[in-house]
Amino acid sequence: MNLMETIHLHKNDFSKTERKVYDYIVQNPTAIETATITKIAELCQVSTSGILRFCQVLGYKGYKDFRFDMLHYLHQEHVEVNSENLFDELTSKYLSVIRQFNNIDQNKLNQLIKQIKNTKNIYIIGVHYSSLPAKHLVLGLQDLGINTYFAYDYMQASHLYNTIHEDDLLIYFSIEGNQNNVSRFFDLTNASKNTYMITLNPKPKLLIENTLILPGYTLSKQSIVDLQSIVVIFVELLLNMFHNTLKED
Repeated sequence: MNLMETIHLHKNDFSKTERKVYDYIVQNPTAIETATITKIAELCQVSTSGILRFCQVLGYKGYKDFRFDMLHYLHQEHVEVNSENLFDELTSKYLSVIRQFNNIDQNKLNQLIKQIKNTKNIYIIGVHYSSLPAKHLVLGLQDLGINTYFAYDYMQASHLYNTIHEDDLLIYFSIEGNQNNVSRFFDLTNASKNTYMITLNPKPKLLIENTLILPGYTLSKQSIVDLQSIVVIFVELLLNMFHNTLKED
């Protein structure tokens, strides 16, 4: 009996919380290859304790042991694909996503650019892989003479969030737009009108009025890592558009 068969066998043994983990892993087993327990908890919208209990129901001491066996299972099940064909297929998918950038809400994008230009205090948060485009925006704005406050993990963000005032601008990067782990450290559900979320998820659990939805969510689910390249491209577009407004002054 392989690992996935064992997981299915215990389906009725899981609690409501553990069932969320079951549902996600059955649909996205390759996510285990690169994700930490914290990241998996965020994706499943449960606590890390929920992940541990899920692993223990399966007979493991913890996530590390479960992940080891999952990697072994995935490598056994892997079907070798012609690398040239895979490259062409992935390239086509990425190009298709980029062509969909025209569907981004440009009114909301222009509104964000205006607020970056006119707001004194700008806060930028991105956790795990989302810290990459967030940091890219921080450095890009710094090069343009705009200082920002930046956090790249939940604990750091919770302290930073306590210093934000109503008139400050907050830009939050999250591929999934989940609220479970976020709500444990700071409350974005009551965020001010000056809060923006950048996400790939067209139906995020975290509901923020100013949400910019980027294309590529389906492709991101197929990738072994979150599709931050798309978000980085968006950040570069944002920076160039912002720079253009400076030249107009």
